[in-house]
Amino acid sequence: MYIHDTGNRRGRVTPDSTDFLISYNSADATWAEWIAWVLEENGYTVTIQAWDFRPGGNFILDMQRAAQDCNRTIAVLSENYLNALYTQPEWAAAFKQDPTSTKRKLLPIRVAPCQPTGMLAPLVYVDLIGQSEAEAETLLLEALQERGKPTTRPSFPQAAPDQERITAGTVTFPQNIPEQAAEAMTSNTALRLALFQNLASLPGPQFEQILFALDPPPGNVPGAQAAQGHRVKALLDWATSIGPGLDDIEAIYNQIIRPR
Repeated sequence: MYIHDTGNRRGRVTPDSTDFLISYNSADATWAEWIAWVLEENGYTVTIQAWDFRPGGNFILDMQRAAQDCNRTIAVLSENYLNALYTQPEWAAAFKQDPTSTKRKLLPIRVAPCQPTGMLAPLVYVDLIGQSEAEAETLLLEALQERGKPTTRPSFPQAAPDQERITAGTVTFPQNIPEQAAEAMTSNTALRLALFQNLASLPGPQFEQILFALDPPPGNVPGAQAAQGHRVKALLDWATSIGPGLDDIEAIYNQIIRPR
């Protein structure tokens, strides 16, 4: 579990400012509240309409104060969010403060199939689609860290683990996985792990060949300046959500590594 140090909040300018404003459409309220709960459970402070905009208040003024006083904004991405009118000024306010994303003021989290366009398209989002609760919580908290460096030494590239560890969720989660899909998920998880290890150890030019063959839309995989492990994870996330799937990546990998 990631524990946020509440006594040393980087970037905090006033005692009343919060770490995050959760920007969401009402259709995704369950996701927004789950994200807010996880963040507060790990020591972050959050402003969310469902909990903090109380009867008798002025919604527009409350949102203005929330956007002004937060350090960062989380956009809960879905088609509902992208098509709504009132969510647009919320993410635009964060974008204006950090147009080059050097401070990562705007953090998109995708909870339903959608494809951001325009000024949102280049932003790398956290993809929670298809994840178990434990995996989604890990992805969410990892995204808040300055670096993606793991807490333990990575596996040696020439040795694959004999057994994979799967951790179950422990609290209410907006996305349930059917029991009949458990066996298929275990197989997919093993393939995902093997692909991650193989792709992360590839020389840069060969990994670029795989990206060229798959041609993921802009914004789904970070550029070459990012760590290769982070790029591999983004590629696998895209492939398993709206992309061609892990089997296609495996086939292209085998074709490049072992050409006929």
